Amino acid sequence: MISSSSSLGGGTKHMFTLGQNLNNEFNTFYGIPKNCNFENYLDSNFNIEISERKLNFIDILRLVNFIKSKSIDIIHAHGKGAGLISRLVIILIRRPLIYTFHGIHLKCHNKLMRLLYIIYEFLLGGLDSIKILVSESEKDYALKSNIYLGDKYKVIHNGVDNMLKKNYEAKNNLTNKSLKAQRVKVLSVCRFVSQKNIKDTLKIAEKIRSLDFYIIGDGPLWKEIKNIILKRKIKNVNLLGEKKDVYKYLYSADIFLSTSLYEGLPISILEAMSVGLPIIASNVVGNRDTIENGKSGFLYNLENIETAVRYLKKLSKSKILRQKLGNSAFNRQRSIFSRNSMVQQYMQIYRDQINRK
Repeated sequence: MISSSSSLGGGTKHMFTLGQNLNNEFNTFYGIPKNCNFENYLDSNFNIEISERKLNFIDILRLVNFIKSKSIDIIHAHGKGAGLISRLVIILIRRPLIYTFHGIHLKCHNKLMRLLYIIYEFLLGGLDSIKILVSESEKDYALKSNIYLGDKYKVIHNGVDNMLKKNYEAKNNLTNKSLKAQRVKVLSVCRFVSQKNIKDTLKIAEKIRSLDFYIIGDGPLWKEIKNIILKRKIKNVNLLGEKKDVYKYLYSADIFLSTSLYEGLPISILEAMSVGLPIIASNVVGNRDTIENGKSGFLYNLENIETAVRYLKKLSKSKILRQKLGNSAFNRQRSIFSRNSMVQQYMQIYRDQINRK
């Protein structure tokens, strides 16, 4: 499995979750950048370090030698950078290539870059043995945007562990000594990058000073976000940094908020659903696949954060409503977005590719 990202975001979490749950049928090797957060997932004999988000032809040659030396049968690329690297690798050493998109980023680029990406996918996308899209809306967006999929593609939803349901009567552990302990807690989990649109979270928090907002994560925009909070004196926003025990915070929160510009199928929302949290999320690709609007949470249009504010106020006033929507989210995650279902579908694809060799 190959990823060019060194952050433990949704794509890499998905990759490691998959790799760790293939039972004894498959041995998993990783080509990834160095990151101390990956150490718990890795065995030094089963991984090779590559450059982060950078095309390095030495990496390609090293990967070819690694694949040969380990007698690797299948390459599975996770994300755009890994897709390019893997496609160049299989030009030199023929292997079945599975490519999982993990989000299509056209909206963040200008017209020229969008056109170049579409051309790139048309020219090299035919090298893929099969393409995996992680949500129906991602598939629809790819087709609408004229991204080459060919006839060998499949939607496999991301999946997470089935967790115990949140106890709505339990004491809330997300406390801040400078704030009232009984205030409703709104949690976001994301990387600090432009895609996650954290500035909208701050705008929303400014409009509802009676709620406490907590953001778990790190990234290149962390200092900028911190400075905005200090400059505007947004005292009800708390930056918690990276946390390995995310579920501890999910259980302690009351509402989960995502303001992303786009997603593939967000692991963070699925994890929140798995403990029974109600979701408020931007109505964008990926997010809109997770919940049923009005049943397990609420979707709002990006250009109208006042709608998000209204939903937050509505949920904050009613524990009964939070529990009702949270229960629906909990059941939906178990029925559609379970880890076991995801793993079984990928394992069948691996078997099919090996049998075709």
